[in-house]
Amino acid sequence: MPNTNQDRAMVEEAKKIISDIVTHQKTSSNRLSQFESQVDEIKKAQRLLEESVYRGGTETLNDESGLNNFVRKDGSIRWITEPGYVDTKAGRQPVENKGLLDSKIACNEWHKELMEINTERNMARLLMRDPFTPKLDAKFQKHIDLAPRTIKASVEKAAYDGAGVGGEWVPDQFSAQLFEAYTTPRIVRSLFSETSMDRNVLLVPRLDRGGRPYIKGQVTSDSPANYTASTISTSQKQITASGLATRYVIDDALAEDSAIALIPTLQRQISADLASAVEDTLINGDTAGTHQDDIANWNIRSRWGATGLGGSADHRRAWIGLRAAAFDRSSTADLATFSITTLLGLMSNLTELNSTSKVIITSPEGVVANLLTLSEVQTLDQFGPAAVILPGGGQIANLLGMPIVMSRFMGADMNDLGLYDNATTDKTGLLIVARDAWQIFNRRGVVVEQDKDITAGAINLVSTERITFNTLDSDSTKNVAYGFNMDIA
Repeated sequence: MPNTNQDRAMVEEAKKIISDIVTHQKTSSNRLSQFESQVDEIKKAQRLLEESVYRGGTETLNDESGLNNFVRKDGSIRWITEPGYVDTKAGRQPVENKGLLDSKIACNEWHKELMEINTERNMARLLMRDPFTPKLDAKFQKHIDLAPRTIKASVEKAAYDGAGVGGEWVPDQFSAQLFEAYTTPRIVRSLFSETSMDRNVLLVPRLDRGGRPYIKGQVTSDSPANYTASTISTSQKQITASGLATRYVIDDALAEDSAIALIPTLQRQISADLASAVEDTLINGDTAGTHQDDIANWNIRSRWGATGLGGSADHRRAWIGLRAAAFDRSSTADLATFSITTLLGLMSNLTELNSTSKVIITSPEGVVANLLTLSEVQTLDQFGPAAVILPGGGQIANLLGMPIVMSRFMGADMNDLGLYDNATTDKTGLLIVARDAWQIFNRRGVVVEQDKDITAGAINLVSTERITFNTLDSDSTKNVAYGFNMDIA
């Protein structure tokens, strides 16, 4: 399990990354030089903050003598897990003896680095038709040369993975986990409270306006005048759940022959697909007959593929997202001239909702090119990790009391009107959201189901969720503001 020092190290590294970018943005004559590198670094900072909350490092002991457990009686090394046995009063019992390369706990730092090098090497060889990894072989050999004294004689027998020179001693180990490229964490959903629905449609009575008091008159006769009457204003909000679904068709032979646990791996991925679709729709959804964006051509950050976009079943039609809501409520602003003054002008759209809990949602590019240039922005090194109060640990800065979070589904390919038109694709934007005014309504959580079609030799893997996103405020209440036309180059 992670300890405090490991978590603190991640936070400190994130603080340094953000501080260096801020310094560059405020002092460099060309603040957008190496812009893509800066964006990658700000993403890395957010990843570190997220992992400091949820993920610790590999458990590592400091017991060099523990390496002797991987040496067989004949002096050879047990590289990977092997079956074994122990004699007990109840008789001989089968056990698993972990190997040097696949142990879950590293005995010391040398052991930990050995497992990492081996995983890197085997992943590279896995991707090759004719495996040939001389550089990684040399790296493995160099690390073997640094083996601790207690195990050095045994591991030196495995010079490198080549026939007749120790290759038989280093069996290739296939990783049971797929490598996935890093993406900005999905934390937008966690910003909003969730309400369970018992039916597909939820009707919420709403009191839009109370009565109006008048001055109380005096009684001056035996037939006094009645108090002046006033009328309250009521209405009703209808919330209808939407359904999202993802389906994989898998060849049953592939599932049987795969060296990794294919079905469990795809079950995790198919659930993650729904999570990505929800975050995309929270920001970019629109239920209008003609979607406000050219979603038929919008494969945001290459997430959804180049085909099948924009149809009637496109997930971005499930509900009205925050950008479309801001346009519908006329609470937008052009931020081509980006300053604290223009940002305050955008905030003013929220009127009295400025007294509620608010959050800024923007793209990684928007953070680097715009927000970090403001002296009013407090980065992690200023307000401290104790102020990271948002779920997921993804807050990387603070502006006027508002947490700043990043989403990969806040596009950096918008036009100067804040829309995606597949023509002008060099602008970004930001949202200021009154968090308490918006809710996620959940009719049913994620369900993953599997069924085999024996007539076709195919396995159908399906994930579904019934959910929607809405506000109980009236359609004219300005509870979200969208600033657009922000430069990123």
